Amino acid sequence: MNDSEEHSALGTADALPSLPPLDFRAARRRLFAALVASIVIPFAFFCLYGYYTYGRALTETGESLERFARIIDEKANTVFSINRELISRIDEMLGSGDEDFIARGQQELHDKLARLAATQAQIAALSVLDSHGRLILSSRFFPAPNVSVGDRADFIATRDMHATFHVSMPERGRVKNTDIVNTLSARYAKDGRFLGEISIAVRRDYLIGFYRELAASDPALTLALHRDDGAVLARYPPASAPNAPDRHSVLADAFAQGEPTGLMRYVSPLDNDEKLAAWRRVDGYPVYAAAGFSIHDVRVAWWRRDVSIASIALIPCVALWVLIGFSLQRLKAEEAAWHNWRGELALRRSAVAATRRLQRMGALGNLVASVAHDFNNLLMVVTSNMEMARRKGYNGLEKEVSAVERASTNAQSLARRLLSVARRQPLQMQVIRLDRWMKESEPLVRASVGDKVTLGTRVPDATWPVRVDATELTSALINIAVNAKDAMPHGGDFRIECSNVRHVDPRESLASGEYVVISCKDSGMGMRPDVAKQAFEPLFTTKGAGAGTGLGLAQVLAMAEQAGGTARLSSAWGFGTTIDIYLPHWTGEADAPTQAPPVESIEREAPSSTVLLVEDNDEVAAGLCAVLEVLGWQARHASSGDVAKQMLEAGDDFDLVLSDIQMPGNYDGIRLAEWIKMTRPNQSVTLMTGYADQLDEARRTGFAILAKPFNIDDLQRLLNALSVRATK
Repeated sequence: MNDSEEHSALGTADALPSLPPLDFRAARRRLFAALVASIVIPFAFFCLYGYYTYGRALTETGESLERFARIIDEKANTVFSINRELISRIDEMLGSGDEDFIARGQQELHDKLARLAATQAQIAALSVLDSHGRLILSSRFFPAPNVSVGDRADFIATRDMHATFHVSMPERGRVKNTDIVNTLSARYAKDGRFLGEISIAVRRDYLIGFYRELAASDPALTLALHRDDGAVLARYPPASAPNAPDRHSVLADAFAQGEPTGLMRYVSPLDNDEKLAAWRRVDGYPVYAAAGFSIHDVRVAWWRRDVSIASIALIPCVALWVLIGFSLQRLKAEEAAWHNWRGELALRRSAVAATRRLQRMGALGNLVASVAHDFNNLLMVVTSNMEMARRKGYNGLEKEVSAVERASTNAQSLARRLLSVARRQPLQMQVIRLDRWMKESEPLVRASVGDKVTLGTRVPDATWPVRVDATELTSALINIAVNAKDAMPHGGDFRIECSNVRHVDPRESLASGEYVVISCKDSGMGMRPDVAKQAFEPLFTTKGAGAGTGLGLAQVLAMAEQAGGTARLSSAWGFGTTIDIYLPHWTGEADAPTQAPPVESIEREAPSSTVLLVEDNDEVAAGLCAVLEVLGWQARHASSGDVAKQMLEAGDDFDLVLSDIQMPGNYDGIRLAEWIKMTRPNQSVTLMTGYADQLDEARRTGFAILAKPFNIDDLQRLLNALSVRATK
């Protein structure tokens, strides 16, 4: 949706007429009064009895469907467990052998595969494919026919995702045209080279026949096996809708929620029938078992079994009840239509607003992250040169250098806020007790609100612990305090209170659960409704040019959401503003306290150890190289991961490879580090980055990390640790 379409949609939603004042309850009361006057006791009996029996029918149907889903789950689990075991045995049989190895022993390997396949009735074929998808070994044919499946989606997906167990869409075999579902596993040589795939073809008629036997007693029952993306692997009876899709979109959305089981009511896109369905995930596999029953058939069975009995007593009152029933149904339909209209109107307005906000946030996040990354690189240049000046005795420029350092500190804070709003700020999550933490942070908040504002805090000792980035939380409270001070130019009260809350049901963007609420309330002038709606939007500010960045409350929301909570604002013009920060109650173990070891300078007469600095920004590289030289290390610069790889392949030795992660070329920092780990296991490698997602990815690989912008003490601490290891 482009900008003009967004404004048009929003304008249309805003221009819709207001909702008419309808009192459905009063109208329904009058109809029921007439009904009670005619025959109160039979009607009450009929309603209670019918309601109870229909609910019981739905409950019994749901329980029956859950049993069927469990049976299908167990059957599918057995089939796929056998497939996984067969894949393991075939992989053990082949080892790292390539197609030449398989060609030399094709007769023996074919016999082994044939014996494995003969033991399982559901197996159509066991096959081995080379790296191009060509069939090189089969349990059904010897020698293997010249057939290739390299263009098939299941082969490509297994290869690209490095999958060890991938389930394909239903397909027809290329040789015998058999109706099958493939399970595939990628094979790799010891050097990481892709050798091909192992494929096990399962007969769909085996699964469908099993479902047919299960559903023999009830033709209205639908049994199926789906992939986690909703693809239909096997189903009985087959889809009846014309041009039925091969994926069940409704169940796919339910599977995406991550729940292992479920019971839901929906209109099936495969046969356009309203169904009650139960589903279960097959343990450890990307497939789901599902059993469904037509709601229409549930109603028919309910009516024939129970309601018809009670209907006999209603014959004398049919004429009157038909009239009243028609009126009630008409009223119900009108009420439902009215509520639907109101709901659709609200959804339309919120959807348009959410779409605009998401598009704006996405574009802004990418822009902010890019700017902050380049900004951090510039700060690295400044800080490294400031460190050089300090170590050289300032040369009469101590005051000027100190002023630049203070400005750099403020600039680092701004860059951190930019990355936080863009959700790219590397986080240092830790478990904190707010009652203790608030005592340490209160002086910073007090300094932020100024002398004219009275600060009060109340954090009970029973406040639950939370897990959050303490620096980000401090910045959030300071941002709120600064806004409060600006809202109270003549002074006022600013209070911070913490409390424990439990939400049984989800509320807006907040899931159900236990939360600690940090409530920040000021007695300032408050906000107008239009301003309050945009308060959390990045770069939105009501201050004059040069007086604000518009990042304060955006950082508050980003911090809370990254910790698993949210932030909410309530304000009224002239009555102050309250910002509530919701942080999840942490019930795990507390993080062990960490303290950076002291930095000790190791004197070196001449550079004796070498560092390969891999950095695409020449200015950052120049500054770091100079600092490394001052610290007693010889530095060599590579402008990209590809250049660094060439230097290492040429035989150059280094005591440390210090590489940025984000770089141009085929080898970024992580790929370069993995290549070094594979080819030079004893080589020390440390990565640098300023992005949270890259930091998390690098941590999972096990490499040492320096988060940009880092100070020289961090670098010296790393080099000292390397020197200590070298002397042992």
